[in-house]
Amino acid sequence: MKKFKIVRMVAILGLMMTLLITGCSNSDAGGESTEGKTVKVLLSAGDVGQFNAWKARSKEFTERTGIKIKFIETPYENLLEEITADGIAMGGAYDLVAHLDTMGSSINQFLEPLDQYVERDNFNVDRWPEASVDRSTFDGKLYSLPVRAHAQMLFYRKDIFEQLGLEPPKTWADLEAASKKITDETDLYGIVPYYGAGHNGQNLFMWTSYLWSNGGKIFNEDLNPVFNSPKGLEATQRYIDLLVTDKVAPPGSVTFGEQDSRTYFKQGKAAMWIGWWWVYSEFNDSEASAPEVVGNVDFATVPGWEGKGSVPSITTFPLGMMKGSKNKEAAWEVLKWLSDPELELDIVMDTLKGESPSNQKSIVITQTENLRNKELNKLTDGFYNVAADNLENAKTLPKMKEWPRVSDIISSAISKIATGEPVEPTLNEAAEQVEKLLEESGYYD
Repeated sequence: MKKFKIVRMVAILGLMMTLLITGCSNSDAGGESTEGKTVKVLLSAGDVGQFNAWKARSKEFTERTGIKIKFIETPYENLLEEITADGIAMGGAYDLVAHLDTMGSSINQFLEPLDQYVERDNFNVDRWPEASVDRSTFDGKLYSLPVRAHAQMLFYRKDIFEQLGLEPPKTWADLEAASKKITDETDLYGIVPYYGAGHNGQNLFMWTSYLWSNGGKIFNEDLNPVFNSPKGLEATQRYIDLLVTDKVAPPGSVTFGEQDSRTYFKQGKAAMWIGWWWVYSEFNDSEASAPEVVGNVDFATVPGWEGKGSVPSITTFPLGMMKGSKNKEAAWEVLKWLSDPELELDIVMDTLKGESPSNQKSIVITQTENLRNKELNKLTDGFYNVAADNLENAKTLPKMKEWPRVSDIISSAISKIATGEPVEPTLNEAAEQVEKLLEESGYYD
């Protein structure tokens, strides 16, 4: 009798273990089944090689995990509105959302802190540069992963530079001299900036390179606006003079957003462009750029103020999890996969070796070990080492909830100055507006 009971007990325990193991095979460590779940990922619309590569490779992820991924695109200008609307409603329209880092302060209230997942799965966040992780961190909590990050670089037409005997400019004075020579002696403009207002403050990134390299700041330690200081006025005037006084920038750049300006460069109409590094692959893509541009674009660090050095901008485009997501465990699995260092490196290696379809080409590397990868840098003449140096030395825009509105004010001021408004009174007015905004938001005692 006792033997029968023992055998029956063993059988029951065995059945329970089988059920437990079976259940775990369809669930993650959080206990929520991920099998058959669909994770909805909101991305910025456009032919973005990194995003295209994610889409193409997601089938393999689904086959391996049983988790489906639905990528949803919206115009870049609508990202903040889309995320905010779904966040307020807690509607679960999106599980993961890509967003510009400067939106983080406004939307982190709608995002799920990731610390519990990171700690539970022993996920290594230190794989990214500290500055990149900082852009995803608010009040000591991690709200997103910097799966897409951009170092600012100077791109130039090496054939034109060789033709005129020019060296890549290291200072703004060098850039101005090279731009004038190119504009005077060729049918190209020396450089194509982007002064247009809107576009989520895109016209501020080149402006800040002038401002910071001159020792200027946007805010002081007490968060008072100081971009209208003497250094700020000097930097802004110099930035605008490319268009107004020196006339080495095309007249159309007064309304250009970043995309407009890089299109102008891709069409072979300008010899220099300052912007995000990921565009390098477009410049050398025969399907995206004019024949005279392809193969003739080289890169360098962003110029700096004479005697003060270069201070480029960096920005991240992280991926966060919505609080209203109904599929958080599955979303975390997708987020881990999209941030996998091997996936990141593999996508770029395929691009460099010509093994990626044209719409899946990406050069974006975000993780330090990959940035310093010897094979990668050998294939790219040190491109990623230059990018890594920029990522380590550059500054980033302020991290505050009100920044989108602050950005709109300064962006509008830059645009007004580019269309003929005087620098000092326009920046002074913008500074007053920013100070009033922050005062109303409770920043000052």
